[in-house]
Amino acid sequence: MTDDQMAAVRALIKGYDPEGLLSMGAPDDEYDPEVRDLVALLGGGEEITPDAVRTIWNKWFDNGSDWCAREPEQVSEVAAALERLRGRAVL
Repeated sequence: MTDDQMAAVRALIKGYDPEGLLSMGAPDDEYDPEVRDLVALLGGGEEITPDAVRTIWNKWFDNGSDWCAREPEQVSEVAAALERLRGRAVL
């Protein structure tokens, strides 16, 4: 995991603020546990799917988050963005 990957995925998730935590004043690194797991997907050989994103999100929020059900298009957008990040030579 590189700092660039971490920063790129952190910015991606911050842009969505899926749980509304940042808008409530949480620190910028609030989603870092989830971000670390999402970054780990970049090194895998399989396509990053919305289901993979959901699995990570539900793990960290102990299935207490409704983001994946409430905003499935955002989950799909995150998966697609991660696939694009994986394709970049700098990462």
